[in-house]
Amino acid sequence: MLFSSFAFIFAFLPLTLLGFYALKSLGYFQFAKVFLILASLFFYGYFKVEYIFILIFSVLINFTLANLILRQNANKQTTNRNAQLFLILGIAFNLLLLGGFKYTDFLLENFNLFSKLLNLDFNIPLPHILLPLGLSFITFQQIAFLVDCYKRSDIESLIKVKHIDFIDYALFISFFPQLIAGPIVHHKEMMPQFAALLDKGKAFVHWEYMAKGLFIFSIGLFKKIYVADTFALWANKGFFVASNGGVLNIFEAWATSLSYTFQIYFDFSGYCDMAIGLGLFFGIVLPINFNSPYKSLNIAEFWRRWHMTLGRFLKDYLYIPLGGNRSGKLLNLRNLFIVAFLSGIWHGAGWGFVIWGILHGGAMCIHRIYTYIKPNWKFFESIFYKIFAWFITFNFINFAWVFFRAENLKEALSIIQSMFGITWVELPYKFYSRLKSTFAQIDGTNETLFMIILACIVVLSFKNGLERMRGLQCNYFYAITTMCFLYIALLTLLSTPYVEFIYFNF
Repeated sequence: MLFSSFAFIFAFLPLTLLGFYALKSLGYFQFAKVFLILASLFFYGYFKVEYIFILIFSVLINFTLANLILRQNANKQTTNRNAQLFLILGIAFNLLLLGGFKYTDFLLENFNLFSKLLNLDFNIPLPHILLPLGLSFITFQQIAFLVDCYKRSDIESLIKVKHIDFIDYALFISFFPQLIAGPIVHHKEMMPQFAALLDKGKAFVHWEYMAKGLFIFSIGLFKKIYVADTFALWANKGFFVASNGGVLNIFEAWATSLSYTFQIYFDFSGYCDMAIGLGLFFGIVLPINFNSPYKSLNIAEFWRRWHMTLGRFLKDYLYIPLGGNRSGKLLNLRNLFIVAFLSGIWHGAGWGFVIWGILHGGAMCIHRIYTYIKPNWKFFESIFYKIFAWFITFNFINFAWVFFRAENLKEALSIIQSMFGITWVELPYKFYSRLKSTFAQIDGTNETLFMIILACIVVLSFKNGLERMRGLQCNYFYAITTMCFLYIALLTLLSTPYVEFIYFNF
């Protein structure tokens, strides 16, 4: 069940809100949270029933280990070996669970290929294990919780030292607005809010949250249905042509890569907006996960703005434990590369993701070296330098997305070759006169060029939805704006098939 489906918008969401607030109004606050957990499990199992059992199994194991860690560390000044053992078991369990589902086929496929190169008679059949949705996000979220229990970071002020409330923990992991594709939430952000649902002194419905939730949800739905899925048509067709041995001309190749660059931007931005809006409907404020990343002037800034909660997790639970920037310049470069490289592998099992991680890791290292040697000149504060820095950053991101999107390396290299090889080039006046045929292989028209230019203007010049939401006022302007976004999105949804959010695949 997608956030952008009629079943979700007109059936699941209204019924869940009705049930939750009905139980809350009757004073059954604990039952309201249990109802929300059951609704989240139904939402998760709607994709595939077997997913529910995997999620419950993971929650039970991690809940048990977290309690064991806290009990071992209770009333002690330092952590002990038993707590450390339970932490290691917990991390190993989560990584093996994720690895078994996500990387088994990839590893066996490459093992078979390597054995053939060595003339060995190995041909292990691939099990084709289907990755449960959201398992990557769930894994990181639960690892973070176990580590914080071990370190007792922000734990004492949120939960009892010797025991974790199971209902709050289950809701912390399964809350459906962030279950499938994040944000990767932290216990100190969520546990107090879930506990506050029992506060009888609070208002029955937070109407300001409701208004802001509807506003940001409508914008997110519009981004996904009207903008991202439009770019998906051209991006998918271009990569399909390349995967089948076709050769795109230079304009088609750039249109394909830019279409995917804007597709994934508006797809993920739309999802993040919708997730925040859904949380607000229930009185829960989810952390910001997306903040206009294509405005970035360097690759480090891009990662501070793109998938912000993933970056936070990697920084707090990988980069800093590796030594961060306190371990000397060379080791700092190593740490940056490892984090970016593992981020690529986390996104998916394929050589394209490996190369994408390597590219971003290399870019992070180059940028850090650049900060070491950059002189303190006023030129670096000028508009000309900022435009140049943005141009380099954006085009690198666009280039790297090709490997991220391609099904295999041959497909990616075909697109790259068409983008930078001289397949054919026409003079500007001739190009304009033959615009329709210029994008023929990707089913592009004048609209393709117009949408790419417009998208570039929007992502660079306009405030994002969250910035608009902060200044929201209950007046006719915002009411009409919300209604227009929602109307256009739903009208478009009637005539187009459902398209999954890109991050559902990770």
